[in-house]
Amino acid sequence: TWGMLRRAMSTVMRPIYARIEAKVTSGLAPTSLIIKDESFKHAGHSGNPSGDPDAETHFKVEIVSAAFEGKMPVARHRMVYEILDQEIKDGIHALSLKTKTPAEAEKAKTAKPL
Repeated sequence: TWGMLRRAMSTVMRPIYARIEAKVTSGLAPTSLIIKDESFKHAGHSGNPSGDPDAETHFKVEIVSAAFEGKMPVARHRMVYEILDQEIKDGIHALSLKTKTPAEAEKAKTAKPL
């Protein structure tokens, strides 16, 4: 199916993205995982010196996981950094994280805007 083909292409063409997805899924069993590669916004900057918009150097990751229950945001981020230690060493320059528990994510959905 197209979904399987797209996933296989994603793994080959975007290896860091695929490793982030696999490791976070394995390590945190998220109920929601959104990964955005924003490297194209930083082409030619110090964190992406090659200038390649597909360099896989800048990511925004949103994770909802029960593994975050009872932990402050700094502890949650440390969990993710530990899981992605090799990817950071391999060239991730910027990793923006949003980490929530399932209850926090549900509460955010039902919150009324100001």
